[in-house]
Order: sequence, then structure tokens, then C-alpha cells
Amino acid sequence: MLFFLLTLIPAICFACGNILAKSGLSAVAHTVSIKKPWAFIKLILRNKYWWTGFCLSAIANLGYYLAMALYDISLVQPMMTLNPVLSALFGFWFLKEHLTKRIVIAIAFVFFGLLLSASHAGESSSIQNISDLWVFASFFILLALIFKIVHPSVETSDSFIMGTGFGVSAAFYKSLTISFGESIQWTSTEILHWLTDPRLLGFIVTYVTAYIYSQIAFTRGRALFIIPFSAALGAAIPILAGTLVFSENLSVEKGFSIVFVLVGSALFIIKRNRKKKPIT
Repeated sequence: MLFFLLTLIPAICFACGNILAKSGLSAVAHTVSIKKPWAFIKLILRNKYWWTGFCLSAIANLGYYLAMALYDISLVQPMMTLNPVLSALFGFWFLKEHLTKRIVIAIAFVFFGLLLSASHAGESSSIQNISDLWVFASFFILLALIFKIVHPSVETSDSFIMGTGFGVSAAFYKSLTISFGESIQWTSTEILHWLTDPRLLGFIVTYVTAYIYSQIAFTRGRALFIIPFSAALGAAIPILAGTLVFSENLSVEKGFSIVFVLVGSALFIIKRNRKKKPIT
């Protein structure tokens, strides 16, 4: 029960927070260009929709990071794919964005995948190899930089960096919580050790970069593209880390669950024809 509370509630809060933040940022972007950052930030800080979205996302992060500390990352991350599902529905209702048949199929895939994973809810089998973590993180950070340079679409590159940053930061956080659980000594030496751990810096840099790009992306892109794209990457990267870095148990049922969730997420991010008739 605790597992579902710590994953379902954050997924709902993330979805609502994203839509509200997108509404606030879009309204500000119509008034002041992002090329005038100080004036832009000043208006954002006066926008009630952005602040409400920010607070909901902060609440969601509390539950999400607590869930990652307690349970397998490969179980927590699929639950976070409810974020694009709910964002798609909220975007359809409140932002008047298109809800196509492909999105409906994507929602069905995600829900079926989550049903398959329900029997494994609450598992905690993670062990880690810190050297593998750095190789894993470096690979995806380099991939994001290359993608930013070579890909012409701003909307896509912003979403890619956003998803990669959140995904890699989740791997760093999981590694820190495993080490923390193995050695809890509140001495000044131990505290200094935690504060100077390179993984903490890695977590801060990747998370802050992802958050900044999320705000930039919302000012110049579609919510129904940005949120699913970044969420798919943000889920796929930690799921891979669960197997490659943290050696988590991967049963056949759990494997199929991950496949369905990722396929559903992928269906969200295929570029859609804006003129295509939406479902009414």
C-alpha cells in the first residue's frame, strides 16, 4: 500500500504540476520573450499558475524520492509513466491539445504494463557498482550533448536533455541512498564525506539542468510532446540502470511490464500531424 501511495500520488501531482506550469509559462511567453531573461523570470514569479505547478511538483518529488530510496528503481520508474498519461488527458481537457487514437493506444499500453508490475510492488533488491554508475551516467550525458548539437528541432532537443537529466539524476540518487543505508553514522567526518561525494554533485548538476530545460521547453513547445518524450527517457534510463548498475531482479513478468510501459511511452512521442482530427 505504501508503495502505491508513494508512486501514484506523485504521478498525479507531477501531471497537474506540469500542466499548470505549462499554462503559466505559456502566458508569460506571450507577454515577454525568453530572450529577456530577467523580465521573463520576474513575470513568472508573479504567475499563480506557475507557482501552483511548482508546489505540486515539489510535493511529487518528496514522494518520488522516498519511493526510490525504499524500493527498486525499475519498479518506481514505470509508475512515473502515469505522468504523461495524465498529462495527455489534462492537456486535452484544459489546454485543448489533440488527443489522437495513437495516444489512446499508448495509454492502454502503459496501464497494462503497470498491471503486470503490480505483483512485484514493494521489492527492494538493489546492489550497486559505483564505477559502472559513472560509466553509465557519462554515456547518457555525452549522448545528450551530441543530440543537442546535431538535432535541428529545439522542442525535441530540449525534451531529450530534460529527460536525460532527470533519468541520470535518479540513478545518482538511488546510488546515494544505497550507500547511505549501508553506513549511517552522524559524525562530522561522515557528514563531510556525504557532502563532498561526487555523486551528490552529479545529482545536483543533472537535476538542476533538467529542471531548467523543462521550463525552457514549456515556453516553446507542446505539452503533449515534451512531457511524454522527457518522461519516456526519464523512465527508460533509470530502468536500464536498475539492471546494468544496481543488479535488480528482472523476472519475465517484470520484463514484460517494462516493455509495455516503454512501448506506450514511445507511442506518445512519435510526432503527430497537427491537422489530424482529434478524438471528441
